[in-house]
Amino acid sequence: MKKILWIVLDAVFLIVFNVLFFLMGGTEHPASVWISYGFIHFAYLMLLLTPLFVREGSGAEQYRRPLFGISGFYFFAEFIMGIIFILIAPEGFKLALSLQLVLMGIYVIMLVSNMLANEHTADSIERTEHELKYVKESSALLDSIMRQVADNRLKRKVEKVYDLIHSSPSRSSYAVFHLEQDVINEIGNLYNAVIKKDTQLIIQISDKIYSLAEERNRQLRISNK
Repeated sequence: MKKILWIVLDAVFLIVFNVLFFLMGGTEHPASVWISYGFIHFAYLMLLLTPLFVREGSGAEQYRRPLFGISGFYFFAEFIMGIIFILIAPEGFKLALSLQLVLMGIYVIMLVSNMLANEHTADSIERTEHELKYVKESSALLDSIMRQVADNRLKRKVEKVYDLIHSSPSRSSYAVFHLEQDVINEIGNLYNAVIKKDTQLIIQISDKIYSLAEERNRQLRISNK
């Protein structure tokens, strides 16, 4: 029902504009009027399509506002310019086409530039969230697991892994994302092994996590040189 209401709301402008256009002006118009008619529809279509250009993620609302501002301003400016040409209805079409192409070009440049900036910002946010997840979340999970290990020898084993990850650099890179995800997955396996009190499996998984975490840090050191 909500989608239908939005469709009806979006269609109101098109219906009113077209009814008035053909009712008051008929169908006989010079090329400049039809060009303006087309550009107004294009500007409104771009306004409706703007949600598709918003990068999804935790900062979606932050990205949405400037894109809607750009598309809204373009539609408003194009509507005013288009109406002027429709009312004047000059016989020549070059001025109408040139001015509206320039306006459209400015709009596209602003829109794409903003989208590129949003992509960069979103990638940075995702990277930061991933970095925080690896060090903080992994350390918190290992700390919780340690509290559930009664055997001192096994606890030291898990503590060794905890110390390595807790002291690991939080700054990450795309090159080690797969290793970080493997570490997080193995911590989940370690938790299950502790619940089952499977001594051999706890040792095996702890060693594997330590090895993965060391490799992650090694690759980071190489990439930062």
